[in-house]
Order: sequence, then C-alpha cells, then structure tokens
Amino acid sequence: MDSSQLPNPPISETPSRPALVVGGVWMLALAAFLLFCGMCSALFYIILPFTSPANSGTVDTNLALGALAGLGALLGGLFLWQSVVTLRQRDSIKAARVFPPVLVFIALFFVAVALGLAALALQSLARGASAATVVAFVFPPWHFLAASIPPIALLAYAAHRLGVASSVRALLVAFGWGALGATTAAIVAEVLLAIGFVVITAVALSLAPNSQQFIDQLKTQLELAQRTRDYSAIEQWMSDPPVLAGILVYAAVLVPFVEEALKALVVAFIDPRRTRLADALLWGIAAGAGFGFFENLFNSSATLTAWAVVAFLRVGATIMHVANGATMGRGWYAARVERRWSRLFIAYLVSVFFHAAWNAIALVLSSNAVFFISQPNAPRTTTLPAIMLALALLTGLVTLAALGLGWIVRSVRSAQTDLPSLERSE
Repeated sequence: MDSSQLPNPPISETPSRPALVVGGVWMLALAAFLLFCGMCSALFYIILPFTSPANSGTVDTNLALGALAGLGALLGGLFLWQSVVTLRQRDSIKAARVFPPVLVFIALFFVAVALGLAALALQSLARGASAATVVAFVFPPWHFLAASIPPIALLAYAAHRLGVASSVRALLVAFGWGALGATTAAIVAEVLLAIGFVVITAVALSLAPNSQQFIDQLKTQLELAQRTRDYSAIEQWMSDPPVLAGILVYAAVLVPFVEEALKALVVAFIDPRRTRLADALLWGIAAGAGFGFFENLFNSSATLTAWAVVAFLRVGATIMHVANGATMGRGWYAARVERRWSRLFIAYLVSVFFHAAWNAIALVLSSNAVFFISQPNAPRTTTLPAIMLALALLTGLVTLAALGLGWIVRSVRSAQTDLPSLERSE
C-alpha cells in the first residue's frame, strides 16, 4: 500500500523555500511586535509604583503590566528564535525535546503559589505606600509563573508523548494562536454579544413597571461605588437571581459557543496529506493551552484576597480548555483527513457542553462567595445552606476537572498508539 493511502501517513514533505521565507518573516514581525509591547509594559511596570499616589491600586495595575511584559517577552522570544531557524532554513527541533519532566512543573507551581502568598503577606504586615510599592514589584512575577505553569505542564505531557515528529515551530504556532489570535477574536465577538445583550436587557427593563426607579437606583449605586471604591452593593446586586440568570445565559451559553469555535481553529489549516492524528491532537492541545495561558494571566488576578484559591481553580479551567482543545483537534482531523465532518460537529457540541457546565458551576460558586463576603454576620440558618451549596459546586468542578484530565490522558494514549514504535517516547 502506498504511504499516501495510510490513515496516518508520515510527515515526509517539508514546506517549500518561499513558504519558509514568508512564514519566517511573519514570525519575525510578530516577535518584534510582542517584544516591543513587552518592553513598554516592563518600562511602565518599573516606573508606575514610584509615580502613583498611595492606595491607588498600584499592585493591581502592576499585575496587569507584569502579565503583559511576561507575555511579550516569552512569546516574543520564542517566535524570534523560530523565525531565525526558519529563515536560515534549518529544521526546527522536535517538540518532545524542549520540555522538562511534568513533575518539575508541578513542583514549580506550588513554589510559585507559596512565594506569591508570601509576597502578598508583605502588604498586610507592613502598611503604607512603601509596602504597596514592594508588593507591586515582588508579587507579579510569582503570579505570572503560577498562571503560566499549568497550561505549559499539560502541553509538556502531550509533547513528550506525541511531539517526537512534530516540530517546535508548529507547536508554537498553535500555542500562539490560542494565546493571541483566538483570545483576541473571542474578546471582540464577546464584546459585541455583550453589547447586544445589554441593549436587549435595557429594552426589556424599559418596558417593565417601575423601570425608571430601578435604573435610578442602579445609577446611584454605581456612582457611590466609583466614589468610595466599595463595590459590595454592586456585587450583592449581581448575585440577585434575575441578574445572575442573565449572566448565566451569557457566560454559560453564548461564550462557550464563541470560544470553542475559535480556540482550535488553527488545526483546520492542516495539510491532510501530511498530518497524523498525533499531530492534530498535539496542536489542538497546544491551542487550548495557549488559550488557558492567556486567561490565567488576567482572570486569576481579579481578586487578590483569594488569589491562591483562584489560582488553583484556574488549574481546573486550564484542564477544561486543554481537554476541549484535544477534542477539537480530533474533530478537525476527522473532518480534514478522514472526511467525516459529522465528527467535527459532535466534537464541537461536546466541547461547548463541557465549557458551559464549567462556566455555569464556576459562576454560581462565585455568586455564592459574594454572599459570604457581603454578609459576614448572616445567621447560621442562612449560611449553612450556602456552605452546603459551595461544597457541592466545588465537588462539581473537581469532578469536571478529573473528567477533563482523564480525557486528555486517554486521547494522548490513543493517538500515541498510531505512531511507529521508533517515534514513541519512552
């Protein structure tokens, strides 16, 4: 049988020289842009704490600047490396050779969380502007590590087993799409959806009785929160059942449909003649890891008082994104190589359902946490059901994370069996 007729033909062709040059130039331009943005963010990161007044949210701002600086330096440096390799027309190193063992990442994650908590403790131990300045410099690097390690660890696990034939260049393109392209497209689409959702809600409110009184009350609460920086009233308002239901519809129905359509879209451009299941699966996992990497940098910094808790919850969210990336990678392989487009549709629906379940449980859990924060002296008869609900929701998230991790392992092992024995990692 001819090799082109095999269900998983080996990658024997290399891109043409013009294609390599074009790809190298694009990566070089992207690297220059990312490095420039990273350097600008790093410059503001250094200057801002010395120029901002005390208690002006310097730590929060520096956290975002540090994340942008780290993102630009990491991805910019990687793209610069691969652009030079590509333009010099050298073979890119195999993906399986660039990652240390997964246990190293696990140990680094716990160290980063511990040192991040120690850095945050400085602010409570020593009050004043000087303490806030120190924390603004010391904490963000540990946040960056704690946010970036989980997706890279999952990618390392897959790359060790499937990346013996796939190059770092292809892996970086997939990861970069998930971290930059898919997230940017998703943000634009979700903002447009949010605007439409708000317009529809505003029209519905205007038709309801006593709508003007409700709008005036909300406006007063927003102005008061902006003036006093006390958002407890807004947080309590957002936990009301009608408002929470609207947020659930947006976050657990609309958002998953958008993000799962875009997250692993890069796998759709595979060459059916040269791509094996192991390659498509690895690239889908890389795209999901990139998406989780970007989300972790900015979503886990929303509440510094519960930063460590959110960091661990983001591990579960990362597993969800990577598992869905694996599902969509398999789906795109079935559609593009095996010509079974129905498999892609099924993979998409499964990914959307898994993402929607995670978002719904996480959102209700967040609303439950707002209840405890806004009502610290609530009677036991009220707090006991809330505690039971929180435990049930946490159990749900842990169960979903375990299912996602199991699916990643199963998918990798099944794709690994399709590789020739000489190409399997030990």
